[in-house]
Amino acid sequence: MISAACLALTAGLVDLTAGGGDTPVLLMAGGLAGVASSLLVARVNRPDRIRPSEVLSGATTALVSMVLCVAGLYLLTGAAGQPDDALFEATSGVTTTALSVLDPNSLGRGLLLVRAGSQWFGGLGALVLAVVILPFQGSGGEFADRSGRDGRIPLAPNQRVALRNIFALYVPLSLVIWLAYNLAGSGWFDSLLLAMATVSTGGFTGPGNLLVDGETRWVAVVGMILSGTSIVVLWRLVVGRGRGLLRSRELRSYLSILIVATGLFLAWSGPMEGVDLREALFTVSSAITTTGFPSDPMGEWSAALPVLLLLLVAIGPMTGSAGGGFQILRLRILLNSATREMVRQLHPRVVARVRLGGRVAEESTVRQATVVQFVFVAILFATALVVATLGLDMAAALSASVHAVSTAGPVRALDGSILDP
Repeated sequence: MISAACLALTAGLVDLTAGGGDTPVLLMAGGLAGVASSLLVARVNRPDRIRPSEVLSGATTALVSMVLCVAGLYLLTGAAGQPDDALFEATSGVTTTALSVLDPNSLGRGLLLVRAGSQWFGGLGALVLAVVILPFQGSGGEFADRSGRDGRIPLAPNQRVALRNIFALYVPLSLVIWLAYNLAGSGWFDSLLLAMATVSTGGFTGPGNLLVDGETRWVAVVGMILSGTSIVVLWRLVVGRGRGLLRSRELRSYLSILIVATGLFLAWSGPMEGVDLREALFTVSSAITTTGFPSDPMGEWSAALPVLLLLLVAIGPMTGSAGGGFQILRLRILLNSATREMVRQLHPRVVARVRLGGRVAEESTVRQATVVQFVFVAILFATALVVATLGLDMAAALSASVHAVSTAGPVRALDGSILDP
């Protein structure tokens, strides 16, 4: 609620400077949310010990509260006429999914900032969950940057320092991308919307086509690739420990997928007019980072291109980034685990461990990756079945399901065209 209050108050002030009509509602809602959240914080006592179940319920409560607050802003300002539209737009923003039912051309600057800010806070929340919460609750802690061995400065030696370091990376990266969009020719407000959409891998843009310019697209490509990179990698670059980063197999896998997918996109595009390296990189980066910046197909797409992009969306970026999808580290854990099981079939007495980047993965981490895979696939097919019963053909329903579960957008048909949610 504190985040929603800050967002509403800031949006109200921006709307006031632009002479918008949503200023009173945004300022009053932000003030009330701020008072309510302050009273709640004052009444809550920090427990001596927090159980993992309480952490999960707390994170879920925070997510739902943010969604309800943002949906309330859409309803109070009249941007959404129905509660389901408001909830859809708010959920899409906070989960950085980039599936929209609102026309940005009809929104004032205040609501455009609410829309962009919801995904910015959502991306920040995803990083906090991945780096500050889960590793300290026993989920993949051996791969978190928690020790200061070899004289390096760790990202997350404890939760308080981890939270501070995430802010120290996320906010400056947002400002750098904002400045880059400005230098590329976008106005200050359009650049702000694009920067929030890029760094959070959210994908919401403003009115009009803000990414039509070539320089702006190059900024988007670089920003998306950085935002899909693990925050541990970015931290080591900042503290001067980037020399050994190329030994990171997850980073090499991420860059290799980007390069190979871009090459395949160019090869399968054939003589399609307007498709060059920039366009291929933009589309591929938008898919694998689950940012979902919209780009209409130029000419007739081959049947392989939508399948390639759907596969990239399902894989997702590096673990420890704001992006969605299954994510590369989990995929590598499953591949190595499958290899180990095949070796055990041939050599039953062999002692085989799952190793990643020179480290041995705990068996609990391998089990968690397997459970996540099952849940991911189960939700994917259940969602596809429900969506198919609502009138979409099975291919479009499966595409919509993958995008929803991977928190990506927009949904594409087999011809590459963007489907209206």
